[in-house]
Amino acid sequence: MGVSAAMIVKDSERCIARCLDSIVNAVDEIVIVDTGSEDATIAIVNQYIQKHPHIKLYHFKWIDDFAAARNYSLEQVTHEWVFVVDSDDVLPSKEQTKVRSYIQRQKEVGQEAVFDIIYDNTVAGEIVEVIPVGYVRLFPAHLRYMDRIHEQISYGDIPRLSSDIHLLHDGYDVNIVDLKAKKKRNIDLLIASLQSNQGNARLWLHLAREMSVLDVPKALRYLDIAESKTSNPDLLQLIRNERTAIS
Repeated sequence: MGVSAAMIVKDSERCIARCLDSIVNAVDEIVIVDTGSEDATIAIVNQYIQKHPHIKLYHFKWIDDFAAARNYSLEQVTHEWVFVVDSDDVLPSKEQTKVRSYIQRQKEVGQEAVFDIIYDNTVAGEIVEVIPVGYVRLFPAHLRYMDRIHEQISYGDIPRLSSDIHLLHDGYDVNIVDLKAKKKRNIDLLIASLQSNQGNARLWLHLAREMSVLDVPKALRYLDIAESKTSNPDLLQLIRNERTAIS
């Protein structure tokens, strides 16, 4: 029972090699889906493919839909389990044996599961935020994503379990990422998603989080809307936490 890593990339020359180095021995296959890179990303990936035949490159035309791109990557994997990473993630060396160990454990108990990983956001190489729940990144490969932005895996009645797998992520480091441009892109996609799904409290929460960098009063209004759209206690707590953080 093997595991495939799956990632979608675009203009990732800054970090793609670092990411690949960290996962190349942790999984049995790496599926990379490029969504329109104009920098050296593809050239770098091809260099890795020459050395590592289990790395595979595919292309997907970007249609402003992260779930669609993610799902295309999942369609290409050939193993029963998938470990989703982004090009600005790094799997630390001490974590690299854990991916297969969790899969082996589920094989022994004869049960499918989806696993949250621990997401460590870094700035200038230092961990500034640790998020233990909310990022399902290890799961059976037959599952699929929903929502065009802040996409989530749809897992139905499959148990959701915690893991102690850490991923380092520097995609919100203001020293290397244009955070306002990233926020604006995300806001545009969230607004487009909400046009056809206005009852989705989770999307309103994400819109508030993105907007908080640009317009706090507007972000607070979006939190009010999010709170009015759900009775889920876990989601309500996240909304309250966000309100406290930005007020």
